Amino acid sequence: MKRYSVRPARLSDIEAVHTIIANQNTNDYGNVLRTMADLQKTWQTIDLDKDTCAAFADGKIAGYAELLDNDSPFIYLADRYNVDLAFQLLTILEKMAADRKKGPVNLFTKISENNNTLLQLFASNGYKSNLSFQIMELEMQESPPSPQWPDGIRVRTFMKGLDEQQTYETDEEAAKDKGYHDALSYEEWAKRMRMDGESFDPSLWFLAAAGDEVAGVALNFFAKESGTGWVDHLSVRPHWRNQGIGKALLLHSLGEFYRRGIHRIKLSVDSKSLTNAPRLYESVGMKTIQQYHIYRKEI
Repeated sequence: MKRYSVRPARLSDIEAVHTIIANQNTNDYGNVLRTMADLQKTWQTIDLDKDTCAAFADGKIAGYAELLDNDSPFIYLADRYNVDLAFQLLTILEKMAADRKKGPVNLFTKISENNNTLLQLFASNGYKSNLSFQIMELEMQESPPSPQWPDGIRVRTFMKGLDEQQTYETDEEAAKDKGYHDALSYEEWAKRMRMDGESFDPSLWFLAAAGDEVAGVALNFFAKESGTGWVDHLSVRPHWRNQGIGKALLLHSLGEFYRRGIHRIKLSVDSKSLTNAPRLYESVGMKTIQQYHIYRKEI
């Protein structure tokens, strides 16, 4: 068995670490997903000594692991089939989580359907999955149809300093019936939406409003490394559903991406969505290209 030296990540490791993350994400999801700036920002908000570990062999980095928010283990491997190193890194992350909290810790992570090494690793170490997501894609060859807005509904662009609270409340209210959503504070939601990240572009956030009330939102971003537009959150308040607002927001978003010359669009959706969201996305031509699973374990 190959021997690895393992230590916390250091700032001097960041380029090598980012290369491993980018390569694995590209193989797993078709996109880099995390830019160097994103990784730098993460490292500014975590304790590298307590939340990360990097493995080396023959002077080269072989793996990187991080424990985000005290309960989310993520593992990245230079050799995606390196089961032994993956197990070693997972053991370290679990000990990190157990050492910092009295009582049970509920760990969760997400793993691509394309990464058999990590799927088997987590499953064989007591992690269970009952939640899966589809990644859907659309390659636009022409401008999408114009949206048809219900009477009394108007769309506008998100305005910083004015719309944060209503957008947060709308997105959270729409998420309540998902069955797996943990309520977020505004601060937690803003972090989840990467509002301080380089990919945040308020001109790609759209609000469907009835007067002063926000009925639904489409919160999008552009991943410039892959040239992909992402429909990150498409949310309609429950009492405004079944009126076509969701589809209108989706078509409006697609139209804006097309206007900007962005023709490849992706999104992630719960495979068993209670609102049958995949059917909405299929209605505009989107197709499922990948899948990932959420794994959980209590230690």
